[in-house]
Amino acid sequence: MTIGLFIDGAYAYKAFGRDKINYLELRRLIEEELDDEVDEGYFFNADDNQAMSSKLHNALSFPYPKGPGLRVKNYWLQKKQLYWPNHLGGGPVLHPEQTHINYEITTQKAVDVGLVYHMTRSFHKRKWTKLALFAGDGDFHEPVQNLVEYENVDLYLIGSLNSIADVLRPYARRIIEVDVEPVRGRLRFVDRWREGQVERYGDEQPV
Repeated sequence: MTIGLFIDGAYAYKAFGRDKINYLELRRLIEEELDDEVDEGYFFNADDNQAMSSKLHNALSFPYPKGPGLRVKNYWLQKKQLYWPNHLGGGPVLHPEQTHINYEITTQKAVDVGLVYHMTRSFHKRKWTKLALFAGDGDFHEPVQNLVEYENVDLYLIGSLNSIADVLRPYARRIIEVDVEPVRGRLRFVDRWREGQVERYGDEQPV
């Protein structure tokens, strides 16, 4: 009996209240709460800031137990200009004072598909019996349902009750709420490296 750990990085950031998460401590917490070991862990993200994401992803992939030991999958962002609906004129949505600025919306591309693909692929290869899913999107409903109902996998959702889709909740044996104490306090990343109190993950600062 082992654990498959899958983290939607953007969701984790929002669910935790936009503070940094100590992902090593998250892995330790999951193993304690589920009384088992993580067999494979994945972190999914979409970021066009290569310098920032490279540093984070290197730290996340540093081997366990000194680091989180996660396999990082980084996808891409898509920017799309916003336009008013036709009944309101259909023109671009512009800044009210600086009319040369056209408002845009930035969305992740392929993260959900990538997470589902690697989650199901990992299960069929590794046969873990517990799924720790740090995500809340209802789009994961059917693959999760399949693992729970047909493959006898125990689901443990991680996140905020306010942002986990209703269609996911019934399949979970338990929800680990990261935005409430004492879990939040345990997982909040505190930069103690500068004070010489913690060890670094290789050449990177821990996360």
